[in-house]
Amino acid sequence: MKGVYTLIIFLKTNTLLKIGKLGIHTFPRGIYTYTGSAMGIGALSLEGRIKRHLRKNKKMKWHIDYLLNSDNAQIQSVIYAETNEKFECKVSQEIEKLKAAHVLVKRFGASDCKEGCQAHLHYLTLGPSQVQELVLKIYRKLGLEPKLFYNVNYSSNSSSVCLSRNNFISHL
Repeated sequence: MKGVYTLIIFLKTNTLLKIGKLGIHTFPRGIYTYTGSAMGIGALSLEGRIKRHLRKNKKMKWHIDYLLNSDNAQIQSVIYAETNEKFECKVSQEIEKLKAAHVLVKRFGASDCKEGCQAHLHYLTLGPSQVQELVLKIYRKLGLEPKLFYNVNYSSNSSSVCLSRNNFISHL
């Protein structure tokens, strides 16, 4: 299956990380979105790519691997849509337009982007439920049919709810 996906990530505390060639950066506690695409087969398929993001122990290949490998990072939900067209930049650019969205590390996830994206990782000053709804609206606005793994429905003060890696994988 080919398509586009957006991870909604909660970072439990301010975190200092080295992100490959992008260097060392501080990521504040809060909600992030990361948008990617998967246009291949097997490990490069939508299913393979999302499963890889859900694993903690992996070779650090992409910028997002460094963030997700942190014990402070939790994937709260995954929104995806099947498509044979590349929508990664379109979705990311729509997220970037949101008043609550901020690019903290330029080129994060977008080092090879030819569409002018500042980054494919965005920090949002909203709760996870609000971010989830906005991302679903963006997918629909772009003519995609989004699917949601794990519906975030809790107070933004709680950090105890996390997407279960095993539960997610069993649904793919």
